[in-house]
Amino acid sequence: MKGIKLGKIRNRYKGRIFAVKERNVTLPDGKKTVFEYCERPPSVSTLAFNKKNELLMIREFRYGSGKNVWFLPGGRMDKYGDTPRKAAQRELREETGFRAKRIKLLHKKSPSNTLLWDIYIYVAKELVHDPLPQELGEFTKPQFVPLKRAVKMALSGEIENEFISYNIIRFDYMKRNKQFSW
Repeated sequence: MKGIKLGKIRNRYKGRIFAVKERNVTLPDGKKTVFEYCERPPSVSTLAFNKKNELLMIREFRYGSGKNVWFLPGGRMDKYGDTPRKAAQRELREETGFRAKRIKLLHKKSPSNTLLWDIYIYVAKELVHDPLPQELGEFTKPQFVPLKRAVKMALSGEIENEFISYNIIRFDYMKRNKQFSW
């Protein structure tokens, strides 16, 4: 925007998953403020389906809440040479024991302007058993769920993560309205 002066972005904290950054900003009227950002590595999530058109979900122990929650297989793009597609396959194999013969990008999402984070959502099918060891401290239990039931779980709040719920509901809508094809 005209008249806004952006200062240099400074690092305030860098962890394994998050970095906190800030920058000075001068507004058009001359007033000064500081904007803060939280940045994290890009992530992937996958809506993977078996031959019965059941969605492969996981029950995953989350340390923050201290309980098991419903999720889609996914994780960070934090390995050398990662691309979104490679990361999606790796996370699928680590968390569920399956690899997809067919995988397609559904969409890319960047949740907000204060959380700098790209998330790639994939759809996968033709699953074959091809497990990788789970990451240290990761405990997941894969389970196939009929898509109709997964949508109900998303709408009722049984799936607590709104982003996961949104993607399940959105994919179901796209599928029913013939807005998705292989």
